[in-house]
Amino acid sequence: MTTLAKPVVFIPDPISQVGLDALTPHCDCVAPWLQGQASAEIPVEAAAIMVRTYSVDARRIAAAPHLRVIAKHGVGIDNIDVAAATARGIPVLWTPEANADAVAQHTLALILGLANRLMEADAALRAGKFLERLHLGSVELTHRVLGIIGLGRIGGRVARRAVVGLGMEVIAYDPYVDDGGPATLVDELEQLLARADVVTLHVPLTPETRGMINATTLAHLKPEAFLVNTSRGGAIDEQALCQALAAGRLAGAGLDVYADEPPAADHPYLSAPRVLLTPHVAGLSDQALVRVATEASQGILDVLQGRRPASPVNPEVL
Repeated sequence: MTTLAKPVVFIPDPISQVGLDALTPHCDCVAPWLQGQASAEIPVEAAAIMVRTYSVDARRIAAAPHLRVIAKHGVGIDNIDVAAATARGIPVLWTPEANADAVAQHTLALILGLANRLMEADAALRAGKFLERLHLGSVELTHRVLGIIGLGRIGGRVARRAVVGLGMEVIAYDPYVDDGGPATLVDELEQLLARADVVTLHVPLTPETRGMINATTLAHLKPEAFLVNTSRGGAIDEQALCQALAAGRLAGAGLDVYADEPPAADHPYLSAPRVLLTPHVAGLSDQALVRVATEASQGILDVLQGRRPASPVNPEVL
């Protein structure tokens, strides 16, 4: 009796073991990183692919004739050519809720790190300058204004925690939201920037949001304001932000994402003053990695086994 071959799932980026454990009874997983190898092209026999940062462009989609589903391990789908997948009738899946708590927590960590000048305090103590503490006063966030750009899953969580946990006043700009919940909605981005003591971005990278924080919009911020970004690096004009920081037109920035990742060794952020940097780790909490891998794996199995997946980006192909 002939045994049918299992469908091949290409996994070019590391994922939690729970995701592999869910897939391997039903699929043959091709994961080069398990052998310490770099990921190359999608195997021609691949029926599914699960990606984190690996680029799934139109060329790679066209070169994978058996591809039936693309699952994003996370929420940002700017590394997937959704239009090309849709044209082939291939569903693109994502995990919209799985790491939202982790990103919201990291956003607040960056805000608190800036407000409490943790970088400077740590450096002073390590350098034996204990009495520098007299010049390292923090910014108390209670009753300060937090401006949230993008009030979706993550922005909404940040809003609730900032109000309840920090006692901040929260305003938000999101033209696609009618109910701000704990946040007061404003009609114009410039209005938010002018009022906020802290601004945090929670937007996808689209033609509308690319470079939305630039020299013109930065000019609306108070010089004592902080800017935080845990969404997509391309939403900020990086040179304009560095120039604003160097000129003292901004108190500081907390950044987890970059237009090109990893950032180059001479990236201007690395030498800019009053910048707290993390390497795109906001969504990488212990629990989030398990949830994302579990949901992405289940979505792949749903499609391959003829069920409707829970979170398609392009449901029209189903």
